[in-house]
Amino acid sequence: MSTFTIVLNSSNVVANTYNTQFRYNFINGNFKIESGSQMCISSVVIPYSWFNISQTYGNNMFSFTFPQTSGVITYNVVIPDGFYSVSDLNNFFQNYCIQNGLYLINASSQYVYYMVFTVNTTVYGNQILFYPVPTSLPAGYSAPSNWVGYPASTLCPTLTIPVQSGLTSLGTFLGLVAGTYGGTALANSVASNQTPVGSTVNSLIARSNIVNNNVTMPSDVIDSVPINSAFGSNINYVPNFEKWVNIKAGTYNNLTVSFSDQSFNQIYMRDPNSTITLIIRTA
Repeated sequence: MSTFTIVLNSSNVVANTYNTQFRYNFINGNFKIESGSQMCISSVVIPYSWFNISQTYGNNMFSFTFPQTSGVITYNVVIPDGFYSVSDLNNFFQNYCIQNGLYLINASSQYVYYMVFTVNTTVYGNQILFYPVPTSLPAGYSAPSNWVGYPASTLCPTLTIPVQSGLTSLGTFLGLVAGTYGGTALANSVASNQTPVGSTVNSLIARSNIVNNNVTMPSDVIDSVPINSAFGSNINYVPNFEKWVNIKAGTYNNLTVSFSDQSFNQIYMRDPNSTITLIIRTA
């Protein structure tokens, strides 16, 4: 029996695979593998570089209404691709309000917003808070130069979560089914009515074209890689023991290793600087 160590890195990334597929070309153009040979992952280092809100996923849009002098106006919002917490989403929304004159300034010089995204840990979810837009300037308040004006009657904004290809798009992230919320005359809120999914990627599945894992479907699975770091950091995986998987007998010009999410969906990694170390033992 012979044992070989193979290391793949950014130089092995296959073009147009979103940095998720790596190809290793065997020396001399072929590598004969006998029946009974096996392979396992020795270690993996992958930058956590895929977004949780993106046009690719179709979860980067929502609309809201804001009552003002000219009536109740609808704003269609596109969230820039990125990795967001609920706090990040709220910060983005507040900046949007500043740019569009949808806020007032209280006596303490604090900006006052009339729709707020926040975490509600009690219900294992999130919460959207709606506040009525006043019909005149409250005492001690001031208005920014681009203020949209006061509505004829007190009314809260509304938030509309769209349906995207039968799914709830941003609602999946927030834990809200598709629909419209808010819009009452009094302050109100809505909490997640389904379990929020902060990221659609909860773990990585490593796969290879030469693997014959006949107890799984698909049968090319090598291992599962847990996500053990925060976005922007490296995911480091070193198995506690060697998880040998059978290899299909044959002669190969190359082998490929690819990564998908826990449901075998495509991942869109932005950083190719991964390192994958494999061990092959031949019969």
